[in-house]
Amino acid sequence: MSFNALFEKIVSDVAAGDDALLSIATYCLDDPDGSLSIERPTPDHRRDPAEPASWATQANPDLLSGAKAAANLLDLTIAAACTPDGTDEIRRTTGRIARTLGVTVGRARVYCDIGTMLSRMPLTSAAVSCGVFSLDLLRILADVTCAVDSAHLERVDADLAELLTPARPRQAVPGPVVLRRAASRIVGIHQPSALPVDPDAQDVPPPELQTDFTIDTRNPEQTCFHITLPAAEATGVTRIVDAVASAHGYSRAMAFSELVHGGAGDVNVTLNCYRNIDSGEMHLENQWLDPIASDRWTRRVTHLAVPSHSAHDGRFATDNQKALLAGVDGTCRAPGCENPAAVADADHVHRYDDDPQTDSEALQGLCRRCHNEKTRGLLDYTRHPDGTTSVTSIDDGHTVTTVPTGPMAKAVLTFDQALAKKVRAREEHEAARWSWRIATAIARTIADQVNQQGAGAEDIPF
Repeated sequence: MSFNALFEKIVSDVAAGDDALLSIATYCLDDPDGSLSIERPTPDHRRDPAEPASWATQANPDLLSGAKAAANLLDLTIAAACTPDGTDEIRRTTGRIARTLGVTVGRARVYCDIGTMLSRMPLTSAAVSCGVFSLDLLRILADVTCAVDSAHLERVDADLAELLTPARPRQAVPGPVVLRRAASRIVGIHQPSALPVDPDAQDVPPPELQTDFTIDTRNPEQTCFHITLPAAEATGVTRIVDAVASAHGYSRAMAFSELVHGGAGDVNVTLNCYRNIDSGEMHLENQWLDPIASDRWTRRVTHLAVPSHSAHDGRFATDNQKALLAGVDGTCRAPGCENPAAVADADHVHRYDDDPQTDSEALQGLCRRCHNEKTRGLLDYTRHPDGTTSVTSIDDGHTVTTVPTGPMAKAVLTFDQALAKKVRAREEHEAARWSWRIATAIARTIADQVNQQGAGAEDIPF
Protein backbone atom coordinates (compact mmCIF):
# COMPACT_ATOMS: atom_id res chain seq x y z
CA MET A 1 0.00 0.00 0.00
CA SER A 2 1.38 3.38 -0.94
CA PHE A 3 1.99 6.01 1.70
CA ASN A 4 -0.85 8.23 0.40
CA ALA A 5 -3.36 5.38 0.29
CA LEU A 6 -2.32 4.28 3.76
CA PHE A 7 -2.72 7.82 5.06
CA GLU A 8 -6.24 8.07 3.61
CA LYS A 9 -7.24 4.73 5.16
CA ILE A 10 -6.02 5.69 8.63
CA VAL A 11 -7.70 9.10 8.44
CA SER A 12 -10.98 7.51 7.35
CA ASP A 13 -10.83 4.94 10.17
CA VAL A 14 -10.24 7.64 12.76
CA ALA A 15 -12.93 9.86 11.25
CA ALA A 16 -15.43 7.01 11.52
CA GLY A 17 -15.84 7.73 15.21
CA ASP A 18 -14.13 8.24 18.56
CA ASP A 19 -15.13 4.75 19.68
CA ALA A 20 -11.94 3.32 18.19
CA LEU A 21 -9.69 5.29 20.53
CA LEU A 22 -12.11 4.73 23.42
CA SER A 23 -11.99 0.97 22.93
CA ILE A 24 -8.20 1.05 23.13
CA ALA A 25 -8.31 2.83 26.50
CA THR A 26 -11.01 0.46 27.78
CA TYR A 27 -9.10 -2.61 26.67
CA CYS A 28 -5.75 -1.52 28.09
CA LEU A 29 -6.89 0.11 31.34
CA ASP A 30 -10.09 -1.65 32.40
CA ASP A 31 -9.08 -5.14 31.17
CA PRO A 32 -12.69 -6.25 30.50
CA ASP A 33 -11.79 -9.80 29.49
CA GLY A 34 -9.48 -10.40 32.47
CA SER A 35 -6.49 -11.07 30.21
CA LEU A 36 -4.04 -9.55 32.70
CA SER A 37 -3.67 -12.79 34.64
CA ILE A 38 -1.38 -13.04 37.65
CA GLU A 39 -0.76 -16.77 37.20
CA ARG A 40 2.64 -17.83 35.92
CA PRO A 41 2.30 -19.02 32.30
CA THR A 42 3.86 -22.16 30.93
CA PRO A 43 4.66 -21.02 27.38
CA ASP A 44 5.75 -23.42 24.68
CA HIS A 45 8.88 -21.92 23.15
CA ARG A 46 9.53 -24.71 20.71
CA ARG A 47 10.28 -23.31 17.27
CA ASP A 48 7.82 -23.89 14.49
CA PRO A 49 9.98 -24.21 11.36
CA ALA A 50 7.10 -22.97 9.23
CA GLU A 51 6.56 -19.76 11.24
CA PRO A 52 7.80 -16.81 9.17
CA ALA A 53 10.22 -14.20 10.49
CA SER A 54 8.41 -11.20 11.90
CA TRP A 55 8.68 -8.32 14.33
CA ALA A 56 7.15 -9.04 17.73
CA THR A 57 4.72 -6.13 17.59
CA GLN A 58 3.31 -7.54 14.35
CA ALA A 59 3.15 -11.17 15.48
CA ASN A 60 1.52 -10.31 18.83
CA PRO A 61 -1.82 -8.74 17.82
CA ASP A 62 -2.96 -6.16 20.32
CA LEU A 63 -5.05 -3.01 20.11
CA LEU A 64 -2.32 -0.92 21.70
CA SER A 65 0.46 -2.18 19.43
CA GLY A 66 -1.87 -1.74 16.47
CA ALA A 67 -2.50 1.86 17.46
CA LYS A 68 1.22 2.50 17.75
CA ALA A 69 1.84 0.91 14.36
CA ALA A 70 -0.79 3.21 12.88
CA ALA A 71 0.88 6.21 14.52
CA ASN A 72 4.27 5.13 13.19
CA LEU A 73 2.86 4.77 9.68
CA LEU A 74 1.24 8.18 9.94
CA ASP A 75 4.60 9.70 10.86
CA LEU A 76 6.19 7.83 7.97
CA THR A 77 3.51 9.12 5.60
CA ILE A 78 3.99 12.69 6.85
CA ALA A 79 7.76 12.38 6.40
CA ALA A 80 7.31 11.13 2.84
CA ALA A 81 4.95 14.03 2.11
CA CYS A 82 7.48 16.50 3.58
CA THR A 83 10.39 15.31 1.44
CA PRO A 84 12.08 18.52 0.26
CA ASP A 85 13.79 19.23 -3.00
CA GLY A 86 17.51 19.79 -2.76
CA THR A 87 17.09 23.38 -3.90
CA ASP A 88 14.42 24.27 -1.32
CA GLU A 89 15.33 26.84 1.29
CA ILE A 90 15.55 25.15 4.70
CA ARG A 91 14.13 27.91 6.88
CA ARG A 92 11.25 28.67 4.55
CA THR A 93 10.32 25.02 4.01
CA THR A 94 10.56 23.90 7.66
CA GLY A 95 8.64 27.02 8.76
CA ARG A 96 5.80 26.21 6.38
CA ILE A 97 5.69 22.57 7.51
CA ALA A 98 5.82 23.58 11.18
CA ARG A 99 2.82 25.89 10.73
CA THR A 100 0.90 23.25 8.78
CA LEU A 101 1.49 20.45 11.28
CA GLY A 102 1.45 22.57 14.42
CA VAL A 103 4.92 21.36 15.46
CA THR A 104 8.25 23.02 16.15
CA VAL A 105 10.64 23.93 13.36
CA GLY A 106 13.03 21.32 14.74
CA ARG A 107 10.43 18.56 14.43
CA ALA A 108 9.60 19.74 10.91
CA ARG A 109 13.29 19.39 10.01
CA VAL A 110 13.21 15.82 11.38
CA TYR A 111 10.31 14.98 9.03
CA CYS A 112 12.25 16.49 6.11
CA ASP A 113 15.38 14.50 6.93
CA ILE A 114 13.45 11.24 7.20
CA GLY A 115 11.66 11.96 3.94
CA THR A 116 14.99 12.58 2.23
CA MET A 117 16.31 9.27 3.56
CA LEU A 118 13.24 7.43 2.25
CA SER A 119 13.68 8.94 -1.22
CA ARG A 120 17.41 8.10 -1.34
CA MET A 121 17.21 4.51 -0.08
CA PRO A 122 14.33 2.50 -1.56
CA LEU A 123 15.22 -0.78 0.17
CA THR A 124 15.37 0.88 3.58
CA SER A 125 12.11 2.68 2.81
CA ALA A 126 10.43 -0.64 2.07
CA ALA A 127 11.83 -2.20 5.25
CA VAL A 128 10.54 0.54 7.58
CA SER A 129 7.10 0.69 5.94
CA CYS A 130 5.98 -2.23 8.13
CA GLY A 131 5.10 0.28 10.85
CA VAL A 132 7.20 -1.00 13.77
CA PHE A 133 9.79 1.78 13.71
CA SER A 134 8.96 4.90 15.68
CA LEU A 135 9.84 8.44 14.66
CA ASP A 136 12.78 8.41 17.08
CA LEU A 137 14.27 5.31 15.40
CA LEU A 138 13.68 6.75 11.93
CA ARG A 139 15.43 9.95 13.01
CA ILE A 140 18.47 7.89 14.06
CA LEU A 141 18.59 6.18 10.66
CA ALA A 142 18.32 9.51 8.85
CA ASP A 143 21.08 11.03 10.96
CA VAL A 144 23.48 8.11 10.52
CA THR A 145 23.04 7.84 6.72
CA CYS A 146 22.65 11.47 5.64
CA ALA A 147 26.29 11.92 4.59
CA VAL A 148 26.62 8.72 2.54
CA ASP A 149 27.44 9.64 -1.06
CA SER A 150 25.96 8.14 -4.22
CA ALA A 151 28.97 5.85 -4.79
CA HIS A 152 28.31 3.95 -1.55
CA LEU A 153 24.59 4.51 -1.12
CA GLU A 154 23.42 1.30 -2.81
CA ARG A 155 25.46 -0.99 -0.55
CA VAL A 156 24.57 0.93 2.59
CA ASP A 157 20.91 0.77 1.59
CA ALA A 158 21.08 -3.01 1.07
CA ASP A 159 22.86 -3.70 4.37
CA LEU A 160 20.60 -1.35 6.29
CA ALA A 161 17.49 -2.98 4.82
CA GLU A 162 18.83 -6.35 5.96
CA LEU A 163 19.36 -4.94 9.46
CA LEU A 164 15.76 -3.65 9.51
CA THR A 165 14.28 -6.95 8.32
CA PRO A 166 13.44 -9.53 11.03
CA ALA A 167 15.48 -12.73 10.86
CA ARG A 168 13.53 -14.65 13.52
CA PRO A 169 9.84 -15.10 14.35
CA ARG A 170 8.57 -12.49 16.86
CA GLN A 171 11.91 -10.64 16.90
CA ALA A 172 12.22 -7.65 19.22
CA VAL A 173 12.57 -4.28 17.51
CA PRO A 174 16.09 -2.91 18.16
CA GLY A 175 16.34 -0.07 20.65
CA PRO A 176 17.90 3.33 19.87
CA VAL A 177 21.37 2.50 21.24
CA VAL A 178 21.63 -0.84 19.44
CA LEU A 179 20.17 0.59 16.23
CA ARG A 180 22.55 3.57 16.13
CA ARG A 181 25.52 1.33 16.85
CA ALA A 182 24.57 -1.20 14.14
CA ALA A 183 23.70 1.42 11.51
CA SER A 184 26.92 3.33 12.23
CA ARG A 185 28.88 0.12 11.81
CA ILE A 186 27.33 -0.44 8.38
CA VAL A 187 28.20 3.10 7.27
CA GLY A 188 31.69 2.73 8.74
CA ILE A 189 32.34 -0.41 6.68
CA HIS A 190 31.40 1.21 3.37
CA GLN A 191 32.26 4.89 3.89
CA PRO A 192 34.01 5.75 7.17
CA SER A 193 34.19 9.42 6.23
CA ALA A 194 30.37 9.59 6.35
CA LEU A 195 30.11 8.46 9.96
CA PRO A 196 28.17 10.93 12.12
CA VAL A 197 29.65 12.67 15.12
CA ASP A 198 28.72 11.03 18.41
CA PRO A 199 25.57 12.89 19.55
CA ASP A 200 26.80 12.82 23.14
CA ALA A 201 30.22 14.19 22.25
CA GLN A 202 29.95 16.92 19.65
CA ASP A 203 33.24 18.35 18.38
CA VAL A 204 35.26 15.61 20.05
CA PRO A 205 38.85 16.77 20.70
CA PRO A 206 41.81 14.41 20.23
CA PRO A 207 42.29 11.84 23.04
CA GLU A 208 45.10 13.77 24.71
CA LEU A 209 42.75 16.76 25.16
CA GLN A 210 39.79 14.77 26.48
CA THR A 211 41.15 14.60 30.02
CA ASP A 212 40.57 17.21 32.70
CA PHE A 213 40.88 17.38 36.48
CA THR A 214 39.64 20.36 38.48
CA ILE A 215 39.16 20.91 42.20
CA ASP A 216 36.48 23.17 43.68
CA THR A 217 37.35 24.26 47.25
CA ARG A 218 34.95 27.20 47.57
CA ASN A 219 32.84 25.37 50.15
CA PRO A 220 34.80 25.11 53.43
CA GLU A 221 32.81 22.00 54.42
CA GLN A 222 33.47 19.90 51.33
CA THR A 223 35.61 19.70 48.19
CA CYS A 224 34.34 18.83 44.71
CA PHE A 225 36.53 16.94 42.25
CA HIS A 226 35.59 17.18 38.57
CA ILE A 227 37.25 14.53 36.40
CA THR A 228 36.81 14.21 32.63
CA LEU A 229 38.09 11.12 30.81
CA PRO A 230 37.56 9.51 27.39
CA ALA A 231 34.71 7.00 27.48
CA ALA A 232 36.97 3.95 27.29
CA GLU A 233 39.21 5.18 30.11
CA ALA A 234 36.18 6.08 32.20
CA THR A 235 34.88 2.54 31.80
CA GLY A 236 38.01 1.15 33.42
CA VAL A 237 38.06 3.69 36.24
CA THR A 238 34.37 3.15 37.00
CA ARG A 239 34.80 -0.62 37.16
CA ILE A 240 37.74 -0.25 39.57
CA VAL A 241 35.85 2.15 41.85
CA ASP A 242 32.77 -0.09 41.82
CA ALA A 243 34.87 -3.16 42.66
CA VAL A 244 36.38 -1.40 45.70
CA ALA A 245 32.93 -0.21 46.79
CA SER A 246 31.49 -3.73 46.46
CA ALA A 247 34.38 -5.37 48.31
CA HIS A 248 34.16 -3.07 51.34
CA GLY A 249 30.53 -1.92 51.30
CA TYR A 250 31.54 1.65 50.49
CA SER A 251 29.81 4.30 48.46
CA ARG A 252 31.54 5.26 45.22
CA ALA A 253 32.88 8.45 46.80
CA MET A 254 34.37 6.58 49.77
CA ALA A 255 35.75 3.87 47.48
CA PHE A 256 37.49 6.53 45.38
CA SER A 257 38.97 8.09 48.51
CA GLU A 258 40.24 4.75 49.85
CA LEU A 259 41.65 3.91 46.43
CA VAL A 260 43.67 7.14 46.31
CA HIS A 261 44.92 6.64 49.88
CA GLY A 262 45.95 3.06 49.20
CA GLY A 263 43.30 1.54 51.44
CA ALA A 264 41.44 -0.40 48.75
CA GLY A 265 43.15 -3.67 49.65
CA ASP A 266 43.50 -6.61 47.30
CA VAL A 267 40.77 -6.04 44.74
CA ASN A 268 40.93 -7.57 41.28
CA VAL A 269 39.12 -6.10 38.28
CA THR A 270 38.80 -7.79 34.91
CA LEU A 271 37.82 -5.88 31.79
CA ASN A 272 37.29 -7.98 28.69
CA CYS A 273 38.50 -6.72 25.32
CA TYR A 274 37.39 -8.55 22.17
CA ARG A 275 39.59 -8.25 19.11
CA ASN A 276 38.73 -9.28 15.58
CA ILE A 277 41.80 -11.07 14.23
CA ASP A 278 40.89 -10.32 10.60
CA SER A 279 40.12 -6.60 10.91
CA GLY A 280 42.05 -5.73 14.08
CA GLU A 281 38.99 -3.96 15.54
CA MET A 282 38.74 -4.06 19.33
CA HIS A 283 35.64 -3.96 21.50
CA LEU A 284 35.75 -3.00 25.19
CA GLU A 285 32.77 -3.75 27.41
CA ASN A 286 30.01 -2.06 25.36
CA GLN A 287 31.82 0.04 22.74
CA TRP A 288 34.11 -0.27 19.75
CA LEU A 289 37.46 1.44 20.25
CA ASP A 290 39.27 3.77 17.87
CA PRO A 291 42.77 2.70 16.73
CA ILE A 292 44.58 4.85 19.35
CA ALA A 293 42.49 3.49 22.21
CA SER A 294 42.89 -0.04 20.83
CA ASP A 295 46.67 0.25 20.98
CA ARG A 296 46.49 1.64 24.52
CA TRP A 297 44.26 -1.17 25.78
CA THR A 298 46.31 -3.81 23.96
CA ARG A 299 49.35 -2.74 26.00
CA ARG A 300 47.32 -3.30 29.18
CA VAL A 301 46.37 -6.87 28.30
CA THR A 302 47.70 -9.35 30.88
CA HIS A 303 45.99 -12.56 29.73
CA LEU A 304 44.87 -13.88 26.36
CA ALA A 305 42.03 -16.35 25.94
CA VAL A 306 39.77 -17.78 23.29
CA PRO A 307 36.32 -17.87 24.92
CA SER A 308 34.54 -21.15 24.25
CA HIS A 309 31.50 -22.98 25.55
CA SER A 310 32.01 -24.97 28.74
CA ALA A 311 30.05 -26.55 31.58
CA HIS A 312 30.72 -27.46 35.21
CA ASP A 313 28.77 -28.63 38.26
CA GLY A 314 29.20 -25.42 40.30
CA ARG A 315 26.46 -22.82 40.72
CA PHE A 316 28.33 -19.74 39.52
CA ALA A 317 29.71 -18.95 36.07
CA THR A 318 33.49 -18.90 35.60
CA ASP A 319 35.35 -15.83 34.35
CA ASN A 320 35.71 -17.47 30.93
CA GLN A 321 31.97 -18.14 30.77
CA LYS A 322 31.18 -14.56 31.79
CA ALA A 323 33.53 -13.21 29.12
CA LEU A 324 31.90 -15.40 26.47
CA LEU A 325 28.42 -14.41 27.64
CA ALA A 326 29.15 -10.67 27.55
CA GLY A 327 30.85 -10.98 24.15
CA VAL A 328 27.87 -12.76 22.62
CA ASP A 329 24.91 -11.03 24.27
CA GLY A 330 26.14 -7.44 24.08
CA THR A 331 23.23 -6.12 26.14
CA CYS A 332 20.74 -7.44 28.67
CA ARG A 333 18.62 -10.07 26.91
CA ALA A 334 15.28 -8.78 28.22
CA PRO A 335 13.17 -7.16 25.47
CA GLY A 336 13.57 -3.39 25.39
CA CYS A 337 16.54 -3.29 27.80
CA GLU A 338 19.89 -2.01 26.54
CA ASN A 339 22.01 -2.18 29.71
CA PRO A 340 25.47 -3.57 28.84
CA ALA A 341 25.95 -7.31 29.31
CA ALA A 342 29.45 -6.68 30.66
CA VAL A 343 28.00 -5.64 34.04
CA ALA A 344 24.91 -7.87 33.92
CA ASP A 345 24.24 -11.01 35.96
CA ALA A 346 25.08 -14.40 34.45
CA ASP A 347 21.59 -15.86 34.74
CA HIS A 348 20.69 -19.55 34.46
CA VAL A 349 17.94 -19.59 31.82
CA HIS A 350 16.43 -22.59 33.62
CA ARG A 351 16.48 -22.74 37.42
CA TYR A 352 19.76 -24.11 38.72
CA ASP A 353 17.92 -26.26 41.29
CA ASP A 354 16.05 -27.99 38.45
CA ASP A 355 19.24 -28.62 36.48
CA PRO A 356 22.28 -28.31 38.82
CA GLN A 357 24.85 -27.47 36.15
CA THR A 358 26.33 -24.23 34.85
CA ASP A 359 26.53 -24.55 31.07
CA SER A 360 27.51 -21.47 29.07
CA GLU A 361 24.97 -22.44 26.40
CA ALA A 362 22.24 -22.27 29.06
CA LEU A 363 23.25 -18.87 30.46
CA GLN A 364 22.19 -15.37 29.51
CA GLY A 365 23.09 -11.83 30.54
CA LEU A 366 20.36 -10.06 32.52
CA CYS A 367 20.79 -6.77 34.31
CA ARG A 368 19.85 -6.90 38.00
CA ARG A 369 16.42 -5.28 37.48
CA CYS A 370 15.42 -7.68 34.67
CA HIS A 371 16.92 -10.60 36.59
CA ASN A 372 14.66 -9.76 39.54
CA GLU A 373 11.62 -9.65 37.23
CA LYS A 374 12.50 -13.11 35.92
CA THR A 375 12.96 -14.41 39.46
CA ARG A 376 9.53 -13.04 40.41
CA GLY A 377 8.05 -15.05 37.55
CA LEU A 378 6.97 -12.07 35.46
CA LEU A 379 8.93 -13.25 32.39
CA ASP A 380 9.69 -16.73 31.06
CA TYR A 381 12.89 -17.30 29.03
CA THR A 382 14.08 -19.98 26.62
CA ARG A 383 17.50 -19.76 24.94
CA HIS A 384 17.83 -21.40 21.54
CA PRO A 385 20.94 -23.00 19.98
CA ASP A 386 21.37 -20.09 17.55
CA GLY A 387 21.78 -17.66 20.49
CA THR A 388 18.32 -16.10 20.23
CA THR A 389 16.05 -15.99 23.28
CA SER A 390 12.27 -16.33 23.46
CA VAL A 391 10.65 -14.28 26.24
CA THR A 392 7.00 -14.53 27.27
CA SER A 393 5.32 -11.96 29.51
CA ILE A 394 2.96 -13.12 32.26
CA ASP A 395 0.89 -9.94 31.89
CA ASP A 396 -0.28 -10.39 28.31
CA GLY A 397 1.14 -13.71 27.10
CA HIS A 398 3.07 -12.08 24.27
CA THR A 399 6.27 -13.82 23.18
CA VAL A 400 9.23 -11.77 21.95
CA THR A 401 12.51 -13.04 20.48
CA THR A 402 15.69 -11.14 21.31
CA VAL A 403 18.89 -11.57 19.32
CA PRO A 404 22.48 -11.22 20.57
CA THR A 405 24.25 -7.99 19.63
CA GLY A 406 27.75 -8.39 21.11
CA PRO A 407 31.06 -8.46 19.21
CA MET A 408 30.97 -12.28 19.23
CA ALA A 409 27.31 -12.59 18.25
CA LYS A 410 28.28 -13.67 14.74
CA ALA A 411 31.37 -15.66 15.71
CA VAL A 412 29.71 -18.77 14.30
CA LEU A 413 30.05 -18.44 10.52
CA THR A 414 27.29 -19.80 8.28
CA PHE A 415 27.80 -20.82 4.66
CA ASP A 416 25.82 -17.78 3.46
CA GLN A 417 27.99 -15.45 5.57
CA ALA A 418 31.16 -17.14 4.32
CA LEU A 419 30.04 -16.74 0.72
CA ALA A 420 29.18 -13.07 1.24
CA LYS A 421 32.58 -12.52 2.84
CA LYS A 422 34.32 -14.21 -0.08
CA VAL A 423 32.36 -12.18 -2.65
CA ARG A 424 33.24 -8.93 -0.87
CA ALA A 425 36.94 -9.88 -0.70
CA ARG A 426 37.01 -10.68 -4.41
CA GLU A 427 35.27 -7.39 -5.26
CA GLU A 428 37.85 -5.46 -3.23
CA HIS A 429 40.70 -7.40 -4.89
CA GLU A 430 39.28 -6.74 -8.34
CA ALA A 431 38.88 -3.03 -7.59
CA ALA A 432 42.50 -2.84 -6.39
CA ARG A 433 43.71 -4.68 -9.50
CA TRP A 434 41.88 -2.31 -11.83
CA SER A 435 43.28 0.68 -9.96
CA TRP A 436 46.77 -0.71 -10.44
CA ARG A 437 46.15 -1.32 -14.13
CA ILE A 438 44.91 2.24 -14.63
CA ALA A 439 47.90 3.69 -12.75
CA THR A 440 50.28 1.55 -14.82
CA ALA A 441 48.61 2.57 -18.08
CA ILE A 442 48.88 6.25 -17.16
CA ALA A 443 52.55 5.86 -16.27
CA ARG A 444 53.24 4.06 -19.55
CA THR A 445 51.46 6.79 -21.55
CA ILE A 446 53.51 9.51 -19.85
CA ALA A 447 56.73 7.57 -20.50
CA ASP A 448 55.86 7.13 -24.19
CA GLN A 449 55.13 10.85 -24.54
CA VAL A 450 58.43 11.76 -22.93
CA ASN A 451 60.34 9.33 -25.16
CA GLN A 452 58.65 10.72 -28.27
CA GLN A 453 59.82 14.21 -27.28
CA GLY A 454 63.38 12.92 -27.06
CA ALA A 455 63.85 13.65 -23.36
CA GLY A 456 66.29 11.69 -21.26
CA ALA A 457 65.32 9.19 -18.60
CA GLU A 458 66.08 11.76 -15.92
CA ASP A 459 63.28 13.97 -17.25
CA ILE A 460 60.52 11.36 -16.77
CA PRO A 461 58.28 12.79 -14.01
CA PHE A 462 58.11 9.69 -11.79
